[in-house]
Amino acid sequence: MAARDEGDIDLGSYFRVLWRNWWVIVALAIIGMVAAGVFTLVSKKTYAATSSVYIGQVTDANGNPMPGLSSNARAATELVQSDAVLKAAAAQVGNGETVARIRSGLAIDTPSQAVKGATTVVNFVNITLTDTKPQRAADAANALANLLLQRLSPATDAKIAALQQQIAAQNAELTAAAKRTAQAEAAMRAIAGGGGSATEKALASAPYIGIVQSAATEREPLLAANRENQLLLLVAQNVEKPSLLHEAAVPDTPSGPNLRLNLAAGLLAGIVVGIVLAFVRGRRSAPAA
Repeated sequence: MAARDEGDIDLGSYFRVLWRNWWVIVALAIIGMVAAGVFTLVSKKTYAATSSVYIGQVTDANGNPMPGLSSNARAATELVQSDAVLKAAAAQVGNGETVARIRSGLAIDTPSQAVKGATTVVNFVNITLTDTKPQRAADAANALANLLLQRLSPATDAKIAALQQQIAAQNAELTAAAKRTAQAEAAMRAIAGGGGSATEKALASAPYIGIVQSAATEREPLLAANRENQLLLLVAQNVEKPSLLHEAAVPDTPSGPNLRLNLAAGLLAGIVVGIVLAFVRGRRSAPAA
């Protein structure tokens, strides 16, 4: 029979070592579970609150989506985590809130979607705050969401205000044109119902006919521009403008510590340590070559 190489693995000897030291593995597994259970019971309960923000989508002059800093979910994530925003949030929350506590309990999620095999980030930011006080967790999550909106909204708010001003000016011009038309038509009806020959009435009505035609010529491009601005305003208000999807509610059940998860982790850690210790004991008890 050929001699076995020194590098060959003797699985049988490994199993024999584990069998002889089974009590060590079991004991350490039990100790790990007990330690994990005690740790869970003495640990403070934590609560998680989540707010969600739609960061908006920049569009071009035709309302088509286009890249932009204010509609970049990753940029929004960096903004929420910035020292300036965290300090402002801590000041708004009060109740003993600190920048360090917010930073340690902050988790930001940017959902993604698969389109034609490519994964793209959606323009949503979920802000989750974990704290030992449920009210403080909700207040911090909402403060961060509102601060993010305050920093993303100015450009869109300015665009909306400008469009509203343009629409108001166009509406005023359209109203003035309609008023001139109505006055001219009233004058022509008065002329038609008065005395005089047909030629005299035609000559008297000519200036008013010009007014009606001028108002009609003026009205068409105004209506077209007004419709375009109305559409741009609708897109700006409903697509481009960042908004709060939902604010964080005060959680009524703790999010941690998780007793089952900790017990499982303690059990696994005890088994691993027990196996290692079993092999150490087996090596010490093995006869010298």
